[in-house]
Amino acid sequence: MNEAIRTRNPWQTAAVMLLAVLVLLVIALMSMLQPAATTGTGGGRAMPPGAHAASTAGPVSAEAPYIDRHTEVVAAYQSNPR
Repeated sequence: MNEAIRTRNPWQTAAVMLLAVLVLLVIALMSMLQPAATTGTGGGRAMPPGAHAASTAGPVSAEAPYIDRHTEVVAAYQSNPR
C-alpha cells in the first residue's frame, strides 16, 4: 500500500485513504439523491395534471396496439396461470 501512495508516513497514508472513502461516500449519496425518472413521457418529465383524462378518448400513439395486446395477454394469464 505504501508503494502505491508513495509515502512511508502512516498518517499521510491514513489521510489519503480517508479522503478516498469520503469521496466515494459523497458520490454514492449524490447518486441516491437524484430524482427518479418517471414513466409515461420521454426524458423523465412529470405528467401534467389531467393528461390521463384527456388520453382516454382513444389510441394516441403507435404503441397503443402493443399496449392493448399486453392487456389481453395479462388478462389471459391471470385467468389461467401456468
